[in-house]
Amino acid sequence: MKFLDPQHPFFKPLWRRILTVVAPAAWAFVELWNGEAGWAIVFFGAAAYAGYELFLAAKPAPDTTPAVDEATRDDKGDEG
Repeated sequence: MKFLDPQHPFFKPLWRRILTVVAPAAWAFVELWNGEAGWAIVFFGAAAYAGYELFLAAKPAPDTTPAVDEATRDDKGDEG
């Protein structure tokens, strides 16, 4: 089980993937502004991980339609 699954239907809309990356990055800037460098690093790391998983390492979902084997097809074309 992955920590962040890019194939989950929740992440299908682009705006949700972007928000998942931007929200922790924005919070990291808040922490940095308040002088909490440790928490800023944690949230920048979370944003970087989310960005990598959702945009760079995301693989398209496997095709769920079954492949039709030529040997098992019913219509062989030998009509008549």
